[in-house]
Amino acid sequence: MRKAVLLARVSTKRQEDEGLSLEEIQLPEMREYAELHDFEVVKEYVFSESADRGIRLKFNEMMDFVKKNKDVEAVIAFRVDRATRNFADAVMMDNLRLEYDKELHFVHDRLVITKQSVGRDITDWDTKVYLAKQLINRLKEDAHNTRYSKLRDGELPGIAPYGYKNETLDKRNKTVTVVPFKSNIALKTFELYSTGTFSYKSLAKRMKQDYGVHMPWSSFGTILKNRFYIGEIYDKATDAYYPHDYEQFIPYELFWQVQDVIEGHGKKKIKYAGLPFTYRGLMHCKVCGCAITPEQKTKTQKNGNEHHYAYYHCTGKRGKHKDMAWMEEKDLDKILGQLFDECKIPESELPRLEQTLKEAHGGKVKFNREQVGYYNNEIAKLQKRIEAAYEDKCDGSITQAEYDKVRAEWRQKQKFAERKLARLSQTDEQYYITVTYLLEIAAHGKELFEHAEPNEKRELIGLLGQNLFLDGNTVQITLYKPFSDIASCLDGSVWLRGLDSNQALLPPKI
Repeated sequence: MRKAVLLARVSTKRQEDEGLSLEEIQLPEMREYAELHDFEVVKEYVFSESADRGIRLKFNEMMDFVKKNKDVEAVIAFRVDRATRNFADAVMMDNLRLEYDKELHFVHDRLVITKQSVGRDITDWDTKVYLAKQLINRLKEDAHNTRYSKLRDGELPGIAPYGYKNETLDKRNKTVTVVPFKSNIALKTFELYSTGTFSYKSLAKRMKQDYGVHMPWSSFGTILKNRFYIGEIYDKATDAYYPHDYEQFIPYELFWQVQDVIEGHGKKKIKYAGLPFTYRGLMHCKVCGCAITPEQKTKTQKNGNEHHYAYYHCTGKRGKHKDMAWMEEKDLDKILGQLFDECKIPESELPRLEQTLKEAHGGKVKFNREQVGYYNNEIAKLQKRIEAAYEDKCDGSITQAEYDKVRAEWRQKQKFAERKLARLSQTDEQYYITVTYLLEIAAHGKELFEHAEPNEKRELIGLLGQNLFLDGNTVQITLYKPFSDIASCLDGSVWLRGLDSNQALLPPKI
């Protein structure tokens, strides 16, 4: 009895389901063929992979096995396009036939070619190889069109990023949903990195320590740069972004704040990256304008105990000068803590101030409503266009391709308007949250600051003011309103109701 190997393959799950099942169709028919033609099957190579990928491991494994075993006389495949769908593989199969004297049997095609084959059989072989190559080209084109149709419709054609999962609704519809725990981890990742006190490696260490999340540090870089979290899918082939409608849990402003931090980290190596320096990147030297940089010092006592201290000093990039800024972090904490006392208001005045701020919001409310009306009208107008174009397509006035093109364009504009509406709603709600938060700072800011984590202290300082300068042993800051007004009138007649809220103030020095 002669020996042979079987070669069975499907490229996609769809082929498995729609007529080329390995276990139900290909293998049974090839086994029956081998028995009828008096072949002993010594090995079966069964695999699912695309013939268009650079390396087909099992295919190459089969080739090597047949070449090394001289007693194996034949390769039995279901069809030509199951054995090869590119010219390189066809050459390899031809080499088996011509150089190693192996027979090639294709059951469904009723084709057998050997070293002695000529004429019609070889023409059949060449034709089927060519058609197989065209089939894979068509499949690639279909996959390409399907992919970009999904992208234009705001659907993700690939694997969902961390914090999300792919979910199948039915045979034809899939979606992407938020995973509660992982989405919270992703959000925490953005929040921590936005403080500027972490590198990717120190961030990975922190997340492992605090939340038990084990991920390579490079994965955090991938998460932090992925614009999927703010509603955009990146397509590498076209180097373009496509809007999507899946749920988002990373605030837009936070995402771009993180990108600014990433760009800063990419410019130079940060000596103390990952250490919790509260004021890194917030201050400049009042004398020369250079950045104030943190540095860790360690002092060893006689008993061997080590104490770590954080100091801030001028980088001196523009040359050393007199009164070089140099201050310990704990002293900065005390000075800036006093600032919140400067901005404190009596609790009895909080309700009146809150009411005043909300009344001042009236103009914004009117603008907000006008914008909401505008974008709702845009969405409705675009929907009418889509419906009219569909009617034109049904009447034959425009082709399917023309309809698909304008529909994709108008759907994208609709999604843009919908995102604007969502942002308007979020901004409107955020205003009232911010008002309450600012008033809480004005009433209890010092206590909040003293018990805050480094990243929370940065946020509190950022809400209070800007242009933080270190000048010798003093600190200077320009306060935002209403804190500038509050700090300016703590001299007795603090809460006179006739106080002009628009008066100009010099930045206070503390």
